[in-house]
Amino acid sequence: MAAIGSFLLPLCLVLAIASFTGSTTASVIQEACGRTSFPDLCVESLSQKPESQSTDEHGLAELAIRVAAESATAASTYVSKGLEGAVNDSSWHQCLDDCSESYVDAVEQLDDSTGAMEDKGYANVNKWVSAAIADAQTCSEACRDVALPDKATLTEMNTEFTNLCNVVLGLIEPLSK
Repeated sequence: MAAIGSFLLPLCLVLAIASFTGSTTASVIQEACGRTSFPDLCVESLSQKPESQSTDEHGLAELAIRVAAESATAASTYVSKGLEGAVNDSSWHQCLDDCSESYVDAVEQLDDSTGAMEDKGYANVNKWVSAAIADAQTCSEACRDVALPDKATLTEMNTEFTNLCNVVLGLIEPLSK
């Protein structure tokens, strides 16, 4: 009986600590995301990353940059595939070509943001992420008056990317003070 007790006590302690740590991490994510313009998107996108469960607010901002970069890469891939089918329509081709350039730039700016995060250069992160948002806006403007076969998808991708970038800005704002 003593052997069972000596096994159960450490097991209970480990479970209690794991339970407490998990709820603390969840509250860090909730608190940090609550300061952003899109708290639900923030919580959802960061919670999908396993490393979000064991990081601080700086680490959450780095993860948010990575999520935004993944979104930009997905949009870039979508646009590139669309370019292949836009050969016969010059306005559609121009729209997608502009978007392709914009998203290549946005990915580079988010890469620069990652480097700035390593140095805690939050002002530079703000600058690069804001430039990435401007790139998504350039894509939207380039395609505004063009009848695309699946314009809703591109519009949705632009919106999601812009919102994810705004999440990054919301996460870095308290870090820069």
